[in-house]
Amino acid sequence: MPYLDISKIELPKQETDYNVWADYIELLTMLHPDRKLSVEAIKDRLLDENDDDAKKALRQINAMGKIVITPSIDRIADDQFEDDTDPEDEQRIKTAIIGIIDYMKCRKTIASNYYPFEIDNKYSVSLKGGLTDKNKIYIILLISSLIRVITREGGFSYRITHRFESLCEHPFGLLIPTISKKEFFGAGGSTNETGQPTGQLFFDKVSALSKSLRLHLHPDFTQNAAGVHNVGDGGLDWVAWVSFADNLHMLPTYFAQCACGNDWEDKLFDANKSKWGQFILFGYDYQLFHFIPKSFRELDNKWLNNIKLHSAVLIDRFRIIELLEKSDKENDVVALYEDLLTELETAKVDFN
Repeated sequence: MPYLDISKIELPKQETDYNVWADYIELLTMLHPDRKLSVEAIKDRLLDENDDDAKKALRQINAMGKIVITPSIDRIADDQFEDDTDPEDEQRIKTAIIGIIDYMKCRKTIASNYYPFEIDNKYSVSLKGGLTDKNKIYIILLISSLIRVITREGGFSYRITHRFESLCEHPFGLLIPTISKKEFFGAGGSTNETGQPTGQLFFDKVSALSKSLRLHLHPDFTQNAAGVHNVGDGGLDWVAWVSFADNLHMLPTYFAQCACGNDWEDKLFDANKSKWGQFILFGYDYQLFHFIPKSFRELDNKWLNNIKLHSAVLIDRFRIIELLEKSDKENDVVALYEDLLTELETAKVDFN
């Protein structure tokens, strides 16, 4: 099944996050006919995408707000690239590429059992042979974070986002009390395989949830206000709560949202109480988790930008990996993505 839209696979443009650059280099490594990429090959592809204009290509890669490492030019001296006669601009492109690959080495340090790539001392990146289920977990999260390259026609991008929601059930389950009642609330529960609406209205879903939480709907939240044809999820994908025999409200409550796209920061507010308080009259705060398949890490494994972390507890790629390892559900996750993984085994991108 054609999940990948090969025509959309190219190095990032106007991208300030070096995590995204690393993701695309990892993707291109998987799709190279040899399953291996050298610094020279990455540089050549960047030049090809910029009509062999080295200055334009250099501006593209330097669009990153921060190069992870800025190696000196002698890091790419002639003893590493013996036949290299590129001008200084191309050398600087290689310097930036080496910086990104140094960051990829950090990823291997964070999750060594899961990282499916090898990096040699000449900064060549290659896909491991005989991938384990742990390696496949990393690849699944990598592809989920690159939703832009997934074919939209036929609902393939929808399948990836909905499966990521299903994947997140396992780490979410570890973050809530074992006695919790857990339910899927996402729009995936009200759509078919092509993403077309087929099920329960948003108003009805919120009404049922309010009863489970022993709370009242906001008086302004009517069926007309919610939308008589709205089968969305209001930004909420998973919900859990702990009930008590006293039948009183004020229940420990947990919300979770899952976001594959680059707009995940904007979605931090989607399941926030400031929004959901307009649907349900909460008399307390609930715990909100935000799952993303992306990496949001610095070279030293700290958060990339602390001021962007608000409203929810962020569970990024490496936290998901840590929780999946503890969940004993890795085989189930791999089985869920079997068709995508099969496609990746034979998919190739032209590097000529």
